[in-house]
Amino acid sequence: MARPKSDSATPGPLTPSDIVLRRIRTISESQGLSISALAQRLLEHGFVISDNRLWNLVSGRTKLHVDTLFAIAAALGVSPLALQTMPTDSDEEIQPAPGVQVSPSRFNAWMTGTAPLPGSSKSAYAEHHPYEAQLGRFRGDLDERAQALALRLASHADEAASAAEVLRAQALQYAAALLEGSPSEDVLRSAEALSKRLGIDLRGIERPGHNGRS
Repeated sequence: MARPKSDSATPGPLTPSDIVLRRIRTISESQGLSISALAQRLLEHGFVISDNRLWNLVSGRTKLHVDTLFAIAAALGVSPLALQTMPTDSDEEIQPAPGVQVSPSRFNAWMTGTAPLPGSSKSAYAEHHPYEAQLGRFRGDLDERAQALALRLASHADEAASAAEVLRAQALQYAAALLEGSPSEDVLRSAEALSKRLGIDLRGIERPGHNGRS
């Protein structure tokens, strides 16, 4: 893929869009993909785009929408984060928001859930930490890390309690189904083991033709 724009350092800080476009070009070139070949990859993933439109996107002439970014990441076979982070061996500054300029390493840390931007709330950053990202990577002193963990646990406490209630209700239905008719001893043992694991009282389950099992 011929570079629509030079990837050399340019005056002024980079924007997130600059990083994304640069990474798309770099990864495409590493895979030997032309604009037409990348458009064909996108088509294979169900994303229809003309060569001309893709050229305009990659060259920065038109805005790159979020859905398109994810489609390109899928077509290239990389994580979307691979298009939104950059090598740290550059002395270029990045401007993720007006009035905020950070180094590539600090920008990458923000993107990957390791550290908030300067001046941002650490508690909010920890409480709404990216899903599946390791909270242990969050930077800060011991108190900050403990607070971050507490916030994460508290934010999911209600969700966990609700899920547990749903699981118990489903398990109770399953146990009742196991006990219908004349279950074998193996089935009875399975039902009893399930009840003990989830704290379910099988004595409250009515069994046709039975007065309960002692």
